[in-house]
Amino acid sequence: MSGMTPTIKDVAERAGVSITTVTNVLHGRGGRFSEGTRERVLKAVEELGYRPNTIARSLVRRRSNTVGVVVEHFRGALLGNPYFSTLLDGILAEAVKAGYQLKIIALERPDLVHVRQSTEDGSIDGAILAAPLYQSPLLRWVEHCRLPHVVAGSSPPALQSACVDVDDEGSVYAAVKWLIELGHRRIAFLGGPTDYWSATQRERGYLRALFEAGITPTSHWIRRGNYSTLSGRLAMEMLLQVRPAFSSVVSCNDWMALGALEAMRRKGVLVPNDISILGFDDVEAAAVASPPLTTIRQPVREIGMTAARLLIQQIEQDTPSVEHVIFPGELIQRDSVVPYSLEPEEGSKPRPHLRRRRRRC
Repeated sequence: MSGMTPTIKDVAERAGVSITTVTNVLHGRGGRFSEGTRERVLKAVEELGYRPNTIARSLVRRRSNTVGVVVEHFRGALLGNPYFSTLLDGILAEAVKAGYQLKIIALERPDLVHVRQSTEDGSIDGAILAAPLYQSPLLRWVEHCRLPHVVAGSSPPALQSACVDVDDEGSVYAAVKWLIELGHRRIAFLGGPTDYWSATQRERGYLRALFEAGITPTSHWIRRGNYSTLSGRLAMEMLLQVRPAFSSVVSCNDWMALGALEAMRRKGVLVPNDISILGFDDVEAAAVASPPLTTIRQPVREIGMTAARLLIQQIEQDTPSVEHVIFPGELIQRDSVVPYSLEPEEGSKPRPHLRRRRRRC
């Protein structure tokens, strides 16, 4: 073999294994070989100086070794969006480990023809749809496309495609039940935009927990924003004018909750003495807010990693999948929630918002 570039066949012969085993080791597909086999293969790779020929491999397999990440609503601020950047980080970690590169496909027009032109040009082997909107053409496209695909985040419950998501409804349902157990009966809600599946599911969890507890929410307790801090502040300013007043509020995401904290600070409302507040996502800013924000953590990076694994599995096994992987949300208890009490703590002065509420109780 002197003077010749070593091949994967040479590696297999040197290690005493099959070419398939060498491929599995190099792609990190654990569970298909022993640790001893892995060490022999890696030793043979090092001794021979073998380097995979990605271009040749792609031509033989008629693949691009590229995963497409399709986005439609983060235009202009892709990496500035904490959810998307964390999701992308997880996707990238798995793709690189398996020998794939990424192509970000930002849809410019919300129509089916444009989706097909952007995804079915042969430049990608499969697509990860990043949190598609409620009436997204992507969801109509996946009904008939043959390209391997996975939906990551904000997934419709009845979707007949592979998807990875957090249990939005169940997580908020459990959190609201927890608030009720702490004595809160008047619980407001800062909802997200209704064209996001995640916002719709979280609001369902909120309503289900109240109804099961025999609590009839007034429509005045629900205000919506667009997931931004500003929209959370404006929505909270409106909520503070509502009567009957409330003792706690659940926010559809942390950024809106942080805006709500600012609105209450401006109005002289103390958190959590006057009003408790709970968010969703557990962004970095939640832990350093004043007070630190109680929230529901969703494993965004793990969602991205799992979506990439499912997609690559479809690509390499040439088998479609409708597997749903739903992660539970984790309640992170910090200082922004306390049990409800009609009586103020010793030494504290009742705030105007709470005084009006007490007269009605």
